[in-house]
Amino acid sequence: MKRKEKNSDPEEDLQDTGKKRKRRKKILTIVIVILAIAVALIGAVYAVFHHYYSKSNYVSDSDVAQYSEDQLPEDVLRENGLDSMSEEARRKAEEDAKAAQDIEFANGSYVYNLLLIGSDRRDDSWYGNSDVMMLASINKKTKTIYLTSFMRDSYALVGDSGAHKLNYAYAAGGGPYLVETIEQNYRIKIDNYASADFDSTAQIVDLVGGVDIPLNQEECDYLTNGGVGDFPTAGTYHLNGEQTVAYGRIRHVGNSDYERTERQRRVMTQIFQKAKTLGLGELNTLANAILPLVTHNMTEFQVVSLLTQLPSIMGYELVTDRIPYDGMFHSEGELLVPDWVPTIEKLQETIYAEE
Repeated sequence: MKRKEKNSDPEEDLQDTGKKRKRRKKILTIVIVILAIAVALIGAVYAVFHHYYSKSNYVSDSDVAQYSEDQLPEDVLRENGLDSMSEEARRKAEEDAKAAQDIEFANGSYVYNLLLIGSDRRDDSWYGNSDVMMLASINKKTKTIYLTSFMRDSYALVGDSGAHKLNYAYAAGGGPYLVETIEQNYRIKIDNYASADFDSTAQIVDLVGGVDIPLNQEECDYLTNGGVGDFPTAGTYHLNGEQTVAYGRIRHVGNSDYERTERQRRVMTQIFQKAKTLGLGELNTLANAILPLVTHNMTEFQVVSLLTQLPSIMGYELVTDRIPYDGMFHSEGELLVPDWVPTIEKLQETIYAEE
């Protein structure tokens, strides 16, 4: 039997079509409203962030001048350490450093390298000495932040200036020149740098609420005699910004600069541990407060990208070390000369680890 075909009513069809159009129009209106709200919220967030970023001390690498030797303070040139080396030692150190520059650069997009610099700059006549040179390597594969101090008295080839102590690079050419020097000597790529002087560093420590630092008796005496507080006996003290900067600059207590870089890493570890307890909103507020206190070459896009990753990064393990590595250098008077090949291999294998 043939099924009867249902007769369609043209009027009903028109009504159904009209209803469908109204529904589509209503859905489209809702979507547009949601998108408009989302765009407005994103725009508002960006406007707030841009307001803070615009107050930060972003400086393009091309705008950072280099000082010639006759423009630098005499003590900077006098402290290059080369006078403490014999002619034979100078020649050998230079040959070894140049030979090491044939080693290939390490590569890995999963690692972000940020050089943290603390300077003793007191005026605008030069960049100051880089008392702190610390590479923060954020490895997304191992979920680890490797914090590596470079000692200021390390031997380095500095551009066309030849051999110097490593901290000469910052004195002569600021952040970009120091980045370039570490890259060329240690065969790694550094994405960005951020530098702060004593006053800015103290403010940053105060912004995170200070740090808890264990002090031995010699350190207590040094800080007390320096007039930054009263530290009668060895123990753990809650230090404010000014006290923390003084603590991080102690050089003539304990094992000279070796122990000083250890103190600096201890402070950074404390700051990191405190930051781990903050929520996303608090981290953003903190980052926006800190930005105006540092000089850096991070573009607005790079800062936004880093901020969005902060909640994840705060969960990473923190591992600290210093260069020269123990057992991989020798002293030539005032200079610490790395054993270049094993040093470079260890640094590359550490920060570019895949598991």
